[in-house]
Amino acid sequence: MFNKFELIGIAVSVMAMAIGLFILRVDTSFFALTDSKTELASVAGGVVVVDGNSDTDTTALKNALLNSVGPTGTLEKLVINDVVFGTGEAVKSGDTVTVNYIGTLQDGQEFDNSFKRGTPFTFTVGAGKVIKGWEEGLVGMKVDGKRILVVPAEMGYGSKGYGPIPGGASLVFAIDLVAIK
Repeated sequence: MFNKFELIGIAVSVMAMAIGLFILRVDTSFFALTDSKTELASVAGGVVVVDGNSDTDTTALKNALLNSVGPTGTLEKLVINDVVFGTGEAVKSGDTVTVNYIGTLQDGQEFDNSFKRGTPFTFTVGAGKVIKGWEEGLVGMKVDGKRILVVPAEMGYGSKGYGPIPGGASLVFAIDLVAIK
Protein backbone atom coordinates (compact mmCIF):
# COMPACT_ATOMS: atom_id res chain seq x y z
CA MET A 1 0.00 0.00 0.00
CA PHE A 2 1.12 3.53 -0.71
CA ASN A 3 0.47 6.27 1.75
CA LYS A 4 0.85 9.93 0.87
CA PHE A 5 4.45 9.96 2.11
CA GLU A 6 5.42 7.09 -0.20
CA LEU A 7 3.75 8.86 -3.14
CA ILE A 8 5.70 12.00 -2.27
CA GLY A 9 8.86 9.86 -2.15
CA ILE A 10 8.16 8.49 -5.63
CA ALA A 11 7.52 12.00 -6.96
CA VAL A 12 10.75 13.29 -5.41
CA SER A 13 12.67 10.33 -6.84
CA VAL A 14 11.22 10.95 -10.30
CA MET A 15 12.02 14.65 -10.17
CA ALA A 16 15.57 13.96 -8.95
CA MET A 17 16.09 11.49 -11.79
CA ALA A 18 14.73 14.00 -14.30
CA ILE A 19 17.21 16.57 -13.04
CA GLY A 20 19.96 13.95 -13.14
CA LEU A 21 19.17 13.12 -16.77
CA PHE A 22 19.18 16.80 -17.62
CA ILE A 23 22.56 17.31 -15.96
CA LEU A 24 24.09 14.16 -17.49
CA ARG A 25 22.88 14.84 -21.00
CA VAL A 26 22.20 18.57 -21.35
CA ASP A 27 20.61 19.11 -24.72
CA THR A 28 19.58 22.46 -26.16
CA SER A 29 16.51 20.86 -27.75
CA PHE A 30 15.07 20.60 -24.21
CA PHE A 31 14.37 24.33 -24.23
CA ALA A 32 12.59 24.21 -27.59
CA LEU A 33 10.17 21.49 -26.53
CA THR A 34 8.34 23.03 -23.59
CA ASP A 35 5.64 24.59 -25.76
CA SER A 36 4.63 21.24 -27.30
CA LYS A 37 3.32 19.80 -24.00
CA THR A 38 -0.10 20.04 -22.41
CA GLU A 39 -1.21 20.06 -18.77
CA LEU A 40 -2.97 16.70 -18.68
CA ALA A 41 -2.34 13.21 -17.42
CA SER A 42 -4.10 10.73 -19.70
CA VAL A 43 -5.10 7.23 -18.66
CA ALA A 44 -5.33 4.40 -21.21
CA GLY A 45 -5.59 0.78 -20.09
CA GLY A 46 -2.79 0.04 -17.67
CA VAL A 47 -0.75 3.13 -18.52
CA VAL A 48 -0.88 6.72 -17.28
CA VAL A 49 0.96 9.23 -19.45
CA VAL A 50 2.06 12.54 -17.94
CA ASP A 51 1.92 15.51 -20.26
CA GLY A 52 2.83 18.72 -18.50
CA ASN A 53 4.49 22.02 -19.26
CA SER A 54 7.36 23.29 -17.12
CA ASP A 55 4.97 25.18 -14.80
CA THR A 56 2.73 22.21 -13.98
CA ASP A 57 4.97 19.12 -14.25
CA THR A 58 4.80 18.48 -10.50
CA THR A 59 1.00 18.69 -10.42
CA ALA A 60 0.62 16.52 -13.54
CA LEU A 61 3.03 13.94 -12.10
CA LYS A 62 1.23 13.92 -8.75
CA ASN A 63 -2.13 13.41 -10.50
CA ALA A 64 -0.67 10.64 -12.68
CA LEU A 65 0.68 8.83 -9.63
CA LEU A 66 -2.66 9.18 -7.84
CA ASN A 67 -4.47 7.84 -10.94
CA SER A 68 -2.09 4.84 -10.96
CA VAL A 69 -2.80 3.67 -7.41
CA GLY A 70 -5.52 1.07 -7.01
CA PRO A 71 -8.10 0.74 -4.23
CA THR A 72 -5.68 -1.27 -2.08
CA GLY A 73 -3.11 1.54 -2.19
CA THR A 74 -0.64 -0.26 -4.48
CA LEU A 75 0.69 1.08 -7.75
CA GLU A 76 -1.26 -0.72 -10.49
CA LYS A 77 -0.51 1.24 -13.66
CA LEU A 78 2.66 2.16 -15.51
CA VAL A 79 3.38 5.91 -15.36
CA ILE A 80 5.19 7.46 -18.34
CA ASN A 81 6.62 10.97 -18.00
CA ASP A 82 8.47 12.45 -20.99
CA VAL A 83 11.05 14.88 -19.65
CA VAL A 84 12.43 15.61 -23.13
CA PHE A 85 10.77 14.60 -26.38
CA GLY A 86 13.15 13.13 -28.94
CA THR A 87 13.13 13.41 -32.73
CA GLY A 88 12.55 11.10 -35.68
CA GLU A 89 10.68 7.81 -35.74
CA ALA A 90 9.02 6.49 -32.58
CA VAL A 91 9.94 3.15 -31.00
CA LYS A 92 7.58 0.31 -31.90
CA SER A 93 7.50 -3.37 -31.01
CA GLY A 94 10.23 -5.24 -32.88
CA ASP A 95 12.68 -2.33 -32.90
CA THR A 96 16.14 -2.82 -31.41
CA VAL A 97 16.84 0.09 -29.09
CA THR A 98 19.91 1.34 -27.26
CA VAL A 99 19.30 3.17 -23.99
CA ASN A 100 21.12 4.60 -21.01
CA TYR A 101 19.19 4.45 -17.76
CA ILE A 102 19.13 4.84 -14.01
CA GLY A 103 16.97 2.45 -11.97
CA THR A 104 15.84 3.17 -8.42
CA LEU A 105 13.43 1.77 -5.88
CA GLN A 106 10.50 3.99 -4.90
CA ASP A 107 12.53 5.38 -1.98
CA GLY A 108 15.22 6.62 -4.39
CA GLN A 109 17.76 3.85 -3.64
CA GLU A 110 19.66 3.26 -6.89
CA PHE A 111 20.03 -0.37 -7.99
CA ASP A 112 21.39 0.05 -11.53
CA ASN A 113 22.97 2.80 -13.63
CA SER A 114 24.27 2.37 -17.18
CA PHE A 115 25.63 5.93 -17.17
CA LYS A 116 28.05 4.99 -14.36
CA ARG A 117 29.05 1.78 -16.16
CA GLY A 118 29.66 3.78 -19.35
CA THR A 119 27.87 1.08 -21.36
CA PRO A 120 24.41 1.62 -22.85
CA PHE A 121 21.97 -1.30 -22.93
CA THR A 122 20.62 -2.71 -26.23
CA PHE A 123 17.56 -4.95 -26.58
CA THR A 124 14.66 -5.68 -28.91
CA VAL A 125 11.31 -4.26 -27.80
CA GLY A 126 8.68 -6.97 -27.62
CA ALA A 127 11.13 -9.89 -27.48
CA GLY A 128 10.44 -10.55 -23.79
CA LYS A 129 14.04 -9.95 -22.67
CA VAL A 130 13.25 -7.02 -20.34
CA ILE A 131 10.52 -6.31 -17.80
CA LYS A 132 7.02 -5.60 -19.09
CA GLY A 133 7.25 -2.00 -17.84
CA TRP A 134 10.08 -1.40 -20.30
CA GLU A 135 8.38 -3.35 -23.12
CA GLU A 136 5.37 -1.03 -22.88
CA GLY A 137 7.08 2.07 -21.52
CA LEU A 138 9.54 2.62 -24.36
CA VAL A 139 6.97 2.36 -27.16
CA GLY A 140 6.46 5.81 -28.69
CA MET A 141 9.75 7.22 -27.43
CA LYS A 142 12.04 8.96 -29.95
CA VAL A 143 15.85 9.18 -30.21
CA ASP A 144 17.38 11.68 -27.77
CA GLY A 145 14.16 11.54 -25.72
CA LYS A 146 14.37 11.33 -21.95
CA ARG A 147 11.59 9.49 -20.16
CA ILE A 148 10.75 8.57 -16.59
CA LEU A 149 8.91 5.28 -16.02
CA VAL A 150 7.28 4.42 -12.71
CA VAL A 151 6.73 0.66 -12.95
CA PRO A 152 4.34 -1.28 -10.72
CA ALA A 153 5.67 -4.55 -9.28
CA GLU A 154 3.50 -6.64 -11.61
CA MET A 155 5.21 -5.02 -14.62
CA GLY A 156 8.64 -5.30 -12.97
CA TYR A 157 9.95 -8.23 -10.95
CA GLY A 158 6.67 -9.17 -9.23
CA SER A 159 6.43 -10.64 -5.77
CA LYS A 160 9.75 -12.53 -6.00
CA GLY A 161 12.06 -9.59 -6.75
CA TYR A 162 15.45 -9.90 -8.40
CA GLY A 163 18.94 -9.29 -6.95
CA PRO A 164 18.84 -6.08 -4.90
CA ILE A 165 15.19 -5.47 -5.86
CA PRO A 166 12.82 -6.77 -3.17
CA GLY A 167 9.60 -8.59 -4.03
CA GLY A 168 6.62 -6.33 -4.58
CA ALA A 169 8.78 -3.29 -5.33
CA SER A 170 7.62 -0.50 -7.61
CA LEU A 171 10.52 0.75 -9.72
CA VAL A 172 11.49 4.15 -11.12
CA PHE A 173 13.62 4.42 -14.27
CA ALA A 174 15.11 7.45 -15.98
CA ILE A 175 15.72 6.42 -19.59
CA ASP A 176 17.66 8.19 -22.31
CA LEU A 177 16.99 6.72 -25.79
CA VAL A 178 20.29 6.67 -27.70
CA ALA A 179 19.33 4.81 -30.90
CA ILE A 180 16.64 2.81 -32.72
CA LYS A 181 17.55 0.13 -35.27
